[in-house]
Amino acid sequence: MHSTKPLRPWYREPWPWILMGLPGTVVVAGFITFYLAAHNTDGLVVDDYYKEGLAINRTLERQETARRAGLKGELTVEGGGVSLVLRANEGYVMPSQLRLRIAHPTIAGQDQLVTLVRTDDVYRGVMHPLAAGRWQFLVEDEAQTWRIAVSAPVPTATALALKPGA
Repeated sequence: MHSTKPLRPWYREPWPWILMGLPGTVVVAGFITFYLAAHNTDGLVVDDYYKEGLAINRTLERQETARRAGLKGELTVEGGGVSLVLRANEGYVMPSQLRLRIAHPTIAGQDQLVTLVRTDDVYRGVMHPLAAGRWQFLVEDEAQTWRIAVSAPVPTATALALKPGA
């Protein structure tokens, strides 16, 4: 009643390898996940979000100031350059320089601050080319008394319409 078939060593059987392979795969996946988490940091868009939340009334006042001045414009983003045609109510004195903040919605390291200089009736500035995706564009005067913002996808074939409160 004994089998004459010789016994194979354990490492020649498939089941021990299958049973060890499943936990082994999880261990390898855990090391890969740890490596990705350690080498790809996600920074906050705004480091001090509490103070930013308290400053919302100031932001709304600046938008209202831009609305009262009748500020409206068209922003054109082309590769490494940006131009802005800005209009205002009659009697409003346009500043010689403006600031353009270009903010990525999730990666603060890609944000840019561009100085726009007025030549004739157009403000122009130089910037780094933007990666494809949605960006926040914020135009303000040097004294930060007013601001106009727009959020739009890049690249775009048309000029971006800027108006207060948009």
